Amino acid sequence: MSAVKKIQKGLAWLLYRALPVQKNKVVFTSFYGRGASDNPKAIVDELAKRPEQLDIVWLAKDTAHAGVPEGVRVVQYDTPAAIREMSTAKVWVDNCRKGARNKKKGQYYMQTWHGFALKRIERDVADKLNTPENAAYAEYAKRDSAQIDAIISNSTFMTKIYQESFWYHGPVLEYGSPRNDLLVHPSADARKTIAKALHLPEDCRYIMYAPTFRADHSLDAYNLDYHAACHACEQRFGGKWIMLVRLHPGVMQLAKDLKFDNQVTFDATAFDDMQLLLSACDAVITDYSSLMFDFALTRRPCFQFATDIDAYKTDRNFYFPIDETPFPLAKSNAEMVQHILDFDDAAYQKDWDAFYQKMGFCEDGQATQRCVQWILDKVKT
Repeated sequence: MSAVKKIQKGLAWLLYRALPVQKNKVVFTSFYGRGASDNPKAIVDELAKRPEQLDIVWLAKDTAHAGVPEGVRVVQYDTPAAIREMSTAKVWVDNCRKGARNKKKGQYYMQTWHGFALKRIERDVADKLNTPENAAYAEYAKRDSAQIDAIISNSTFMTKIYQESFWYHGPVLEYGSPRNDLLVHPSADARKTIAKALHLPEDCRYIMYAPTFRADHSLDAYNLDYHAACHACEQRFGGKWIMLVRLHPGVMQLAKDLKFDNQVTFDATAFDDMQLLLSACDAVITDYSSLMFDFALTRRPCFQFATDIDAYKTDRNFYFPIDETPFPLAKSNAEMVQHILDFDDAAYQKDWDAFYQKMGFCEDGQATQRCVQWILDKVKT
């Protein structure tokens, strides 16, 4: 960020701080300015349906393609205009840190975060987060945590992490994840929506490969044999299968370097709504992404494909051994094919139920309603 922009933003915070808080205004942000996505999207979609006369604002880098419901105002992220909205809102909702912002008396901040943690996060990897490119992350995070009024949790496991590793001492509300309500109660229209958006054949079954990013932002670990996996699915589950590939937002620009034939393999990286994608899929393959714990709520087959476990441990490491998840783990394409062919649905369901209980999940499909009620309670104060 240029020195001029820093000065402009600093002056904007000082100037707009004097403006009064508007009781009916709620400001949403997701992943530092992405369009409508993740937990904030689920909340804003529901809030926009409610009869209360609210001024709902979404802060986005791409204001023309934010994907928000009708009636939601879109304002350019990280601008003086956005600072004005933040300074006058009754409630902020975000799924990432906002330590550079200044909450004042009469304002409330809900932090939803963005997934169940297999990989170590926040204070548990502070040495990895404080890099030359991301200096003093810990201080930024502490400032953010000091402003939060409630963190939304989907499990007793995550509650403990928020309490011990987020430099946070306030309320943690075990509401469940708003983004996962769609997976507990899958949408009947999801498949048609995805097929239309990505130009997919509707008479096929969908398996999605969605690996997380690597610290070096390389594609070296993304060596899944798409065609072999689809063929194995056809042998095990029947029907015609196609592969959707969705890279992590942090490396989405690398999708152009992958090969898609648009017959068996399709690029789903640019589609913002991951939960809708998951809702439409018949199976999923990932590596270390928290999406596996989301997708398992559908009770459909989920697999892990990870060829660089030792290297990844050096980078981030895990809160529990990766082979203790209920998802079959393959370290090669041959293993991946065999896991699909040998998939035992009864054993999979039993293992997921045991893991769900062990981690204390509370995903009942009502998380969004609880978050909306929390916001409305604050608006009324």
